[in-house]
Amino acid sequence: MKGRFSALCMVAVMLLTMVAAPLAASGEPMQETTRIVEEISTVGPRDYPNGWTHRPVVEVFTSLSCSPCMSNSEPQVHAMQEMLAQDDSFTVVTFHQTNSAPNDDPTASQEAKDRYGYYSPIGTPDGEIDGGYIQSQDLYSSIEEAGGRDVAPTTLNVTQTYNGEGSFILTATLTYIGEGFNPDPTDPAGWIPDALDGDVLDYEIQLFMIEHDVYAYSSYVDSLVVTPMVYRGNAGAPATGSLEAGEETSVMAEWAIPTEITHPDGHNTPGVHPLDPMIIPGNIEVVAVVYDQNDESKSNTPNPKQGLIRAINSATPRSTAYDAENELPTVVLVEETTVDGNANIMAFFDDEDGIGTASVFYNYESVNYTGEWFSQNLEIQGTEICDEEGVCYAYGDATGIGSIPAVEGKAIFYQLAFADGKQNYNTHEVQAFAGGSIVAPAAMGINFVLIGAI
Repeated sequence: MKGRFSALCMVAVMLLTMVAAPLAASGEPMQETTRIVEEISTVGPRDYPNGWTHRPVVEVFTSLSCSPCMSNSEPQVHAMQEMLAQDDSFTVVTFHQTNSAPNDDPTASQEAKDRYGYYSPIGTPDGEIDGGYIQSQDLYSSIEEAGGRDVAPTTLNVTQTYNGEGSFILTATLTYIGEGFNPDPTDPAGWIPDALDGDVLDYEIQLFMIEHDVYAYSSYVDSLVVTPMVYRGNAGAPATGSLEAGEETSVMAEWAIPTEITHPDGHNTPGVHPLDPMIIPGNIEVVAVVYDQNDESKSNTPNPKQGLIRAINSATPRSTAYDAENELPTVVLVEETTVDGNANIMAFFDDEDGIGTASVFYNYESVNYTGEWFSQNLEIQGTEICDEEGVCYAYGDATGIGSIPAVEGKAIFYQLAFADGKQNYNTHEVQAFAGGSIVAPAAMGINFVLIGAI
């Protein structure tokens, strides 16, 4: 794959534990494995957009019941979402809080409040750029400042696939490029340990799960609003370890789509509740962030956080494809037919690396339905693509075939999710089957079962 750097090194694949939230589906624990990469190539820094040294991460603390948030952080996050559609030069995670009466943001969770407590800002809105290197409400200008700072050079890739059973499989791969002895000038006490350790990166990797374009109620405007890049939980506990120059590590996790949320104390309705709005699975994306446990550098702007480790890189599946100059897989055409009470779809894919997995999400209410979605895997047909050892991993000239059962008096709305042979993940726009026409269910005496409720 273009854009991936590797060296003769030890790769530790570590298990990330699942979040302790109610899960709609669960998978078998992943086993810890170790392997040697038998490929030698030149390890060098990546060319990031804007000539930056890394891809900064912006952690935004906001609330849909907070007047300053609705006039400050929310418009900025929408603007940054539009920027990201162009170059994937940074990443954003928004952690919704209960600040400001009536304290009823429906997406505010205990986990989001815990992250707020980690930074301890004085209130919302708040932006923590690169792990508190900069604290600011002026988000984009802070990103530009953070993007050019000196950091331990790394490459960070992350992939996600949907398993067809309510869970996403995530893999993050971190390579430490190495920079020689370079102590943190703001931390003289750390020079001696740095010298003893040599050129070593002590890292922490977090996998933040976000949902794009969440339709949620804002008491401030007394209506539904669209809020982007909303934190929905972590895929496992943070992974920590050390890498010498040229070494690479991968972490894997399975994140099951939750159906419940724990509102924190201070919320209008504290405690465990059914998710409302529920998660639209096609809007889920992982944001991988690597923090340098020896980097506590501070910007010259007011109020940088002291004593906290700084983020030195971040990635999403889209940025991973961008860095590797890989085109995302796409759907060229979907053919729809109705047979025996089933809405049959045949999707034709376009990708030079073939298609490895494909699923369909569907509901019976609307394009932007915030209730329960169902899912099932598609049967993939095409020409098998295999590696040098004869292991087949994708299909070229692929089609995906699926069948959605009809429900009396209901239209069907569906969305395709798929990944190519290099695990580049993409989704298709939500479609109304047959233009939104009602699909008649099977005649009496023929039973069809909903498959794969999320």
